[in-house]
Amino acid sequence: LGYIIYTPTMVMCRFITLVSAWLLVSSISCNALNIVIPGGTGKMGRQLASNLGAKGHSVTILCRNAFLAAAPSRVSSDFGWVGRSYLNANPRVSLRDWDGGDLLDIVGQDWLGWQDDALEPADCVVNLCGGMTEQRVMACERIVRESLRVNPAAMQITMSPIDDDLVMKL
Repeated sequence: LGYIIYTPTMVMCRFITLVSAWLLVSSISCNALNIVIPGGTGKMGRQLASNLGAKGHSVTILCRNAFLAAAPSRVSSDFGWVGRSYLNANPRVSLRDWDGGDLLDIVGQDWLGWQDDALEPADCVVNLCGGMTEQRVMACERIVRESLRVNPAAMQITMSPIDDDLVMKL
């Protein structure tokens, strides 16, 4: 089991290159990997998911509301969004509701069972729950704890970018 933890000031492109390189090396013995990206509706997650999907990997983005994240246009700034056109252009990328650690932003019960659906088959979990709020810290801790409980063999890569990191161009 390996851990890679990045500081918040890490450059986005270098991170994506590093994750892609690790996955390339890891995939030598298998055709494709199942990759889970909590916090993947942000800029970094969308870019990483599309790059990995284009290389044949299956990518599941965990988000607080998959229905709103897949809407044709952004409905609310309170929820992550990738859009229907992004998902159509990236057929190996899917969305899965999860509770994000504190249940405050959950609508309905579509998040039930996310651990078994997403984490159990995962080869790698790339945690991109960003920001330095208490909710994000809880989400980061929750994804690592649940992943280790359900699938201790999955590679854990954790990065928690701060707002200054998120304004950088890809």
